[in-house]
Formats: sequence, structure tokens, C-alpha cells
Amino acid sequence: MPGNVFLSAAGSAAGLGLTLIEILFALSVMAFALLGVAGMFPAALRAVLSGGQTTKATALAREMVEMIRADDFSQIRTNYNNLNTNNVIVNCLSFPPNPPTYGADFNKKRWKCDLQATAAGISGQPLSEGQGLPNAVGTVIVACVNPNGTTKTCNDATDLLRRVTVTVTWDNQGSKSVSLVTYVANYY
Repeated sequence: MPGNVFLSAAGSAAGLGLTLIEILFALSVMAFALLGVAGMFPAALRAVLSGGQTTKATALAREMVEMIRADDFSQIRTNYNNLNTNNVIVNCLSFPPNPPTYGADFNKKRWKCDLQATAAGISGQPLSEGQGLPNAVGTVIVACVNPNGTTKTCNDATDLLRRVTVTVTWDNQGSKSVSLVTYVANYY
């Protein structure tokens, strides 16, 4: 019939919005994705903390290397070989003494206190927590070496080269360690 016009509501208004089921489905997909992303945060935090401790251990090992390099070459092996900070006796809360007596003994005590970060701060109060490493132990091995790097029997009067290995070990969900190796030469 040419004069009759039929209007259909199907398809015009129904296609313009979202149904409740579509909204719930989209929210559940988004929630599932966000839970996956949120699950990565604890692992990332552990990695950042572990990396920070490794950096701190490296700096502490480097500190001892620099103290050894600044010491008298003829005394390096005598003063530092087989050093283990577990065997160093010091009250870190009253260290350094006033006035301090510098030398190898001072260096060993200072290093032990730095590893534990229990030395007195500027105001005499203990340093804040988190500056040391948990259950940190430092060790030093000094070996006499030939110019080609091979180990030899030490003759302190004639040897001109020492290999110094400094290791910092600490607990971080298991034992972790950092080792630095340097060579110290006796030059005239």
C-alpha cells in the first residue's frame, strides 16, 4: 500500500547503548588484566631491594679495597690477609674513638661497623636502620702473584705485586655475596 508507512523500532534505539551483560563482561576482563599487573608488583619490589643490597655490598667491598690500597704495601699481607669481620672485636656504638687512631686496626673496625651500619651517627645516636646489610660479613684474601697473575709463594722483601680479593656476604632470602679483585703493585 502506497500510503501506509511502517516504522520499526528494532535496530534504531536498541543498537545505541550497551547492555548490562556487555558491561559486566568488559569489567571482568579489565579486572582480570589488572590482577595480572598487580601480581607483578611484589616481584618487582623484591628485585629492586635485592639490587639495592647488591649495590650497597659492592660499595662496601670497594671501601675496603680503597683502604687497603692506601695502606703501606709492605704491610698489606700482614694486616689484611685472611681477614674475617666475624673475628674483629669492636663496639660499633662507641666507634670511632675520640681521637681516632688510624691504621689497619682502625680500617678493620670501621669496615665491620659499616657492614652492619651500627656505628654512631653525627649526633652520637646509632645510625638509622636499613643502612647496613643483614648479617653482613666481610673477608679479605691477599695473595702474592707473578706479573702474569699466577699465585706464588710470598717473599715480602722482593715481591712487587699482590692480588687482593674482598668479599661481602649477607643474607637475603639465602646467602648472597659480592667479590672484588684488585691488584696492588709496589712501585718506587
